[in-house]
Amino acid sequence: EGSTSASQALFESLGQYYSPSDLSTFQSYFKLSSEKVSKDVGGHASDTACSSNPNNCAEANLDVQYMMAVSQVTPTTFWYIDNEDTPFLSFIEAVASDSNPPLVNSMSYGSIESEVEESVLSSFSTEAMKLGTMGVTIFVSSGDDGVANFQARSDPSACGFNPSFPATCPYVTAVGATQGPEDGSDEIACQSNKGGSITTGGGFSTYYAAPSYQTSAISDYFAAAKAPEGTGFDKGNRGYPDVAMLGHNYLVAIAGNIYQVSGTSCASPVVAGMFSLINAQRMANGKGPVGFINPTLYSSKGSTCNDITSGENDCCAGSPGSEVCCSEGFYAAKGWDPLTGWGSVDYSLSSSHFL
Repeated sequence: EGSTSASQALFESLGQYYSPSDLSTFQSYFKLSSEKVSKDVGGHASDTACSSNPNNCAEANLDVQYMMAVSQVTPTTFWYIDNEDTPFLSFIEAVASDSNPPLVNSMSYGSIESEVEESVLSSFSTEAMKLGTMGVTIFVSSGDDGVANFQARSDPSACGFNPSFPATCPYVTAVGATQGPEDGSDEIACQSNKGGSITTGGGFSTYYAAPSYQTSAISDYFAAAKAPEGTGFDKGNRGYPDVAMLGHNYLVAIAGNIYQVSGTSCASPVVAGMFSLINAQRMANGKGPVGFINPTLYSSKGSTCNDITSGENDCCAGSPGSEVCCSEGFYAAKGWDPLTGWGSVDYSLSSSHFL
């Protein structure tokens, strides 16, 4: 379990609420200890908002239930941001100005990077870098629509390489999704056209240059991988995601019922919870929190992950046969790739390495 000395938080926006009663239902369903969210920033805890429309709570309930299930005991903050113009920047500025910021943060949201003002991209990166030096870790889901992003989900003309921010920021750890273990099959990159409901997001930033910790991983990928479909990306820029986790068919309590949910938004809070557990172990050993983990992830060349070598991220989220598949996409390969990063996080290997 986690530790009361550690701390973790979930970013939420876009009208999402979490339901305390659904959290209790989830914990009872999985025979977990009964725990409550420690701090609610923004006042978006509501049972009635969920019961009136389950969509009001799907994302928030997923995030809360799984982060708290993975790192039990660890105090959890539900952090809702009202500002829908620059919610990511508002969140990270608020965390950075907190005298005691949550040590591990998960953001299961994304936007189209090219539509974000450069001043926002720059400011977000600066704040994320500061937080890393303060011992704070930030995980961001890589998106559910392959390289194309969500605008192509219902419009094939919007296909292309459209990276997702803030996953593209070099000072966060971006988390992709896999499928397979949930039904006993081999683990591959999550793909909607393979029954995965969503396709793991990934690609290369249009704004951020590749950080020094990542340049060799990118060059190794292009030297060994099957050539990507399409053009229009800059391999000299920041590649994402960094790691991955199972993202298909999670059971989530919503409005008193159990639903199956898929997405990189499942993967991010689970990986975040794992690193809260690692922080708890480090603190028990008299050490500080892990902070910004990417340089260590890349210097270890994936030794803390299960390498995923099968998949392509050319399709958007959707049901098999009805999903939009584009003419652009990357292929999975040995080592780092822009689908699942270094692969799915192995908790045992990660805890040993980061302790």
